Amino acid sequence: MDLLPPPKKITRLPDFCASRKIKKIFAPTGRSEPDAYRLSITPGGVTIEAADEAGLFYAARTLDQIKRQFPSALPCMDILDWPDYPVRGFYHDVTRGKVPRLKTLLALAETCASYKLNHLELYIEHTYAFKSYPEVWQGSDPLTADEILALDARCAELRIDLVPSFSAFGHFYTWIHHKFPELNELDRNVSQEPFCWWDRMMHYTLDCRNPRSIALVREIIREVRPLFRSRFFNICADETFDLGMGRNKALAEKLGKGRLYVDFLKQILSAVKHAGAVPLFWGDIIGKYPELVKEIPPEAIALDWDYSAGLNHAKARVMMESNRKFYVCPGVSGWNNWLPNQDVAHRNITRFARMGLRSGAAGLLNTDWGDYGHINTLGPTLPGIVLGACSSWNAGSGALSMKKFEPAVSRMTLGDRSGKLAGLLREAASAGRAKWTKVCWIFQPRSVDFDGWFDAAGFPNDMLKHPASVHFTALAKLKTLTTRIERVLARCEPADPLLTEEIRVGLLGMTAMEEFHLHCCRLAGKTKRAIPRPGITASHLLDLDRRLEAVWLKRNKPSEYFRIREVLSAAVDFCTKPGRGK
Repeated sequence: MDLLPPPKKITRLPDFCASRKIKKIFAPTGRSEPDAYRLSITPGGVTIEAADEAGLFYAARTLDQIKRQFPSALPCMDILDWPDYPVRGFYHDVTRGKVPRLKTLLALAETCASYKLNHLELYIEHTYAFKSYPEVWQGSDPLTADEILALDARCAELRIDLVPSFSAFGHFYTWIHHKFPELNELDRNVSQEPFCWWDRMMHYTLDCRNPRSIALVREIIREVRPLFRSRFFNICADETFDLGMGRNKALAEKLGKGRLYVDFLKQILSAVKHAGAVPLFWGDIIGKYPELVKEIPPEAIALDWDYSAGLNHAKARVMMESNRKFYVCPGVSGWNNWLPNQDVAHRNITRFARMGLRSGAAGLLNTDWGDYGHINTLGPTLPGIVLGACSSWNAGSGALSMKKFEPAVSRMTLGDRSGKLAGLLREAASAGRAKWTKVCWIFQPRSVDFDGWFDAAGFPNDMLKHPASVHFTALAKLKTLTTRIERVLARCEPADPLLTEEIRVGLLGMTAMEEFHLHCCRLAGKTKRAIPRPGITASHLLDLDRRLEAVWLKRNKPSEYFRIREVLSAAVDFCTKPGRGK
């Protein structure tokens, strides 16, 4: 029997229960934690005990999973269960190219609830239909007020706290590019510069000493705050890469970047408090200045993110020693990948969950980003989402080892009775060596940060660091794994049939990227071995565009898919242009 998250205590009893009688009782369970419950299945029926409504709700989710596996008669058992973290969340990027349809967000909320998550955030820079600034969101198919209100209402029914999350310091690229170039920390007008994914990722930061910057942030908070019933508001304030690098360079040299950051952060936090909310913010910057942490208002909750397998950048110790309330924030490692890197994600999520408990973290917020156009699809990300839910509920369970978790999530979430699919997807993701980001660098305009990154022929130096033999090996592995995965998919019965096509698109994307990298290796004189003919690679890229768009539009608004098509089309032209690849 598979139960996700795995319960804390479960005792199997003899006999089965054919009765459909369910008795719900408000009563102490022997555990003081919120959301705790006891689920007893006896020959006479099912009894659920909990001290609060949430406990009854989560017990029912466990019972649903048991019923799915034993539709005729339930095995008798006694379950006593409670969560490790009171806040168990999922954080989804809806700003870097892909805006989900409302039905997709409602289905995502259902998925979160079924695995006992109680916190959901959608990351927004510009993809909300701000009333006063339509030029900021035009062309992105933003979320509307009505859509957020509908999602918020459904989340409340599912006992999920839908928390607003809006950039308020760094990651202000679209606002600065389209409307407020004068608020850019960098001392240059970027309003006429061509779009670049790298710049949207790395630039631009608000000029923290310009009074109009904090006025704009306050305006954003005032407009969106009433849409959410949550008492929390995430102002992000992460990755302020440009801070002190332009207009405020002299001041940064005099006072320090930490001082500039904290002074502006406190103004944003004050605006959130004035709007009647408790602020959350990413802790990557303040963690570099432990001596300044004490200046942050005590009610503000820091979000300690680290997406590495070895937790190389976690700031949990700084937060713990500062006696601050904080959440740990791992990631599903889907961004920039055609299939999520589950090797990294599994170690990152499970280790961070355990470390967070040792460090006194108050919550776990698992993240899914959409860097470089958001090529990663939702279906193959489900194992990472479920692992985050399981780790936030029962971080120490042996059932979360890769050997045990992958078969369970294959059966319960991916519809694969053989239990092999999650493991095969992990192998496929790990087989690839070609990078989508490097393909984008060739065809998108290059900002000043790209100086010295390219060779004389225009290829990214980092793109050619692997010998061609590495890509030949990756292609061979992917071919074998694709065949094995297709056999499993033919027998799969996922609740969402779109999952199988998203997996196929991911495999095709990985294959096409390896072929394109080999084409570049050939042009750069890095290999003399026979490579897939440019026409074949171009055909695969065209097929990738067609199939990716199809699954994209079923889950998402058109949003900024055209940017992905621009890169894929340029890659096709690159392969088929006369003289190329001969």
